This record gives sequence, structure tokens and C-alpha cells, in this order.
Amino acid sequence: MFLTMTGYGIVLPTLPFLAEDLNLTSVQMSSLIIVWAIAQMITSPIWGRLADKIGRKPVLMMGVLGFSIAFLLLIFAQSYWQLLLVRLIGAAISSGAHPAAFSMVADQTNKEFRNDAIAKMGAVNGLGFLCGPAIGGIFSPLGVTVPFIIAGLLALVTLPFAHFYIHDKKIEENLEKISVSSSNKETISFWKSLLMVTKTGYWNHYTIILGLSIAASSFFGLLGYFMIERFEATPIFVSLAFSAQAGISVVVQFFLLKKCNDIWDEDTITKIGLVITTIGYCFISFAPFIWIAIFGCVLTGLGQSLVRPTTIAMLSKREEMGQGITMGLQNSMDSLGRVLGPLWGGWVFIFLASAPFITSAIITALLIGVAYFTAYQQKVKIPLTDQKDTSNS
Repeated sequence: MFLTMTGYGIVLPTLPFLAEDLNLTSVQMSSLIIVWAIAQMITSPIWGRLADKIGRKPVLMMGVLGFSIAFLLLIFAQSYWQLLLVRLIGAAISSGAHPAAFSMVADQTNKEFRNDAIAKMGAVNGLGFLCGPAIGGIFSPLGVTVPFIIAGLLALVTLPFAHFYIHDKKIEENLEKISVSSSNKETISFWKSLLMVTKTGYWNHYTIILGLSIAASSFFGLLGYFMIERFEATPIFVSLAFSAQAGISVVVQFFLLKKCNDIWDEDTITKIGLVITTIGYCFISFAPFIWIAIFGCVLTGLGQSLVRPTTIAMLSKREEMGQGITMGLQNSMDSLGRVLGPLWGGWVFIFLASAPFITSAIITALLIGVAYFTAYQQKVKIPLTDQKDTSNS
């Protein structure tokens, strides 16, 4: 996951230069990013379901191969439509990597250790995305297509290591147990499993994932434009803001989240993280000085790194459907947010530069309400269940 996310981090800043070589408009450039998210939103649950049926490892390797194809074929694109098609195919194939990898982590960790394991997965993803642009900057002077070649080769290099060193516990160690368990879960069809996003115990977590993604994608898409317009920021300050956000996220998920889990329960960590994230977006929106905005970026990174892995871990502990489809739907909600966030943020930015970040603050504030409502539901449900059992006895 680190190497593939490094490749993704290499490509994303370099893509505009390829688009410029092909004389693409800003709308066409935006569509290349949006179509990737749409394709992943549609195909992630399908790959997740397949991971439940045939095992995580084949789907993971196919996803990594998809990353490689997506990067390497970009160097042959000679028109907008070819570029769009390559992005579409690459996203559709690669979307299995995320749900397969996180499902594998869920399979091979006990529930008490899962929060820490998933946090570390998030940390290596963030670290790869943080390293990618720096590596891309090193190779960019050699030619606009060189970073894409490097990214594709990074993904290809992982395949033999994945084949020989990653063991699929679901298939290799628990085959008999899984076959019995799967026969029970097969009563939930693929289409019914899609509707699980509306069920109690799932909808709240998926809503938080979606809301965080909308807020974060608007942040990443428009922070640079905002800082330039509000503070006349130089590229150094814009890079510093992004690095501060990503860097604190990596540190928290690697080192601090485990200590938080020792002190608080998951619901409390989620609420604290959402409050910090909301405050961070407010700092950015109303910052009188550039350093206040950068501090707001640090707060958003801190808050999201508390909420996101905790929410994914809570989802993984639900057992009404397989881990693959659970994580596939999570990735789908994440991708949907990456479609809606830039579209909304780009539109409101026209009217007010700080509007995307004010909107992000409102969204995360509403998610605090979702977290409190969920906790209230759980408290009410337990006494009612106990009362019913007592009356029956």
C-alpha cells in the first residue's frame, strides 16, 4: 500500500503537466480526476464482494496490477479521450486493492488490536502520498512521462513480493471455517449487501466516511487557490500547508492513536476527532494570517487521523456481511466524497474564497451530531432489549 500510494502521489501533481502538453482545458483536467473517483465508487463493492468469494490475495494483486496499468498507459495517451479511457480502466481495475488489503488486515488481527493495525495502514498510505510528490519532483526534469513510468514500475515491483510473502489467512488457514461462515453470509445477496449502508450499525459509520471525504477533498482541491488569493502565498507556503496536514496525520496514526485507544473508547475518539477537525476548518476559513491557516491544516490532519481509522475499525468489527464487501462499500463512500467535494467546493469558491472550508466545517459539525445520535441509539437499545428479555422470562 505504501508503494502504490507513493506512485499515486507521484502521478497526481504531474498529471496537469501531461494535460497541458495535450492542450486540455481546466474542465477536461478536472474530469480526469473525477472519472477516477466515479469508477472506483462503482467497482469497489464488486471487488470487495469478489474478495469474500475467492480470497483477498488475488484481488489485492489484481488491484496493484491495475495501478501499474493506469500509470504506464498514460504515457501512450495522445488525446483527451485516450487519457480519459486509460484513467477509467485503471481506476476500475485498481479499486480492488484497498478493500482487499484492509480486509486482510481485519482477518489477521483480533478486535482489540484492529484499531492500531488499521491506523498503521492509514499511516503508510499517508506517508506514501506524502513522499510521492517529492519523488515526482526529482524525476520531472527528465520528461513529463518519466514520473508515470516510475509510478507504474513501483506498482509492478510489489507484485512478486505480494505473491511470495503475503499470506491469505482467509484461504490458507481458515478454509473450512470460512466455507461454513460464507454459507451463512451468502444468504445476503450482493444487492442486499449494498443496502446495508442504510442499516443500523452501518449507516452512521458510512455517513462519517462520506462526510469526511467530501470535506477533505474540497480542502485538498482548493487550499492552494485559497492561500494564494487570501494571503498571496508562495508555493513554499502552500507546500508547507499540505505537508503539515499530511505529516501530522502520519504521526498520529503511527504513534498516538494506540495511546488514545488505551484511554478512550471508539465513540469518544470519534467525537474528539470530529470536534478538532471542525475547529481546524474554522481556523482556515477565518485566518487573518497565513500561519493561522497552516495551524488549521495541522488541526484537520490531527482530527481526521483520529476519526477515519477508528471508523473503519468499527466497520470491520461488524459481522453481518463479509469484510470484503464492508471495506468495498467504505472505499465507495470515500470515492463518492472525492466526486462531490471538488464539485461543490469549486462552485462555492467562485462566490467566496473561504466558502469551501466553511462548508467543510459545517459538514464535520453535522457529523458530530451523527456520532452523538449513534451513541444515544446504543444506550437506548440496550435497556429496551434487557426489558424485553426480562418480560419473556
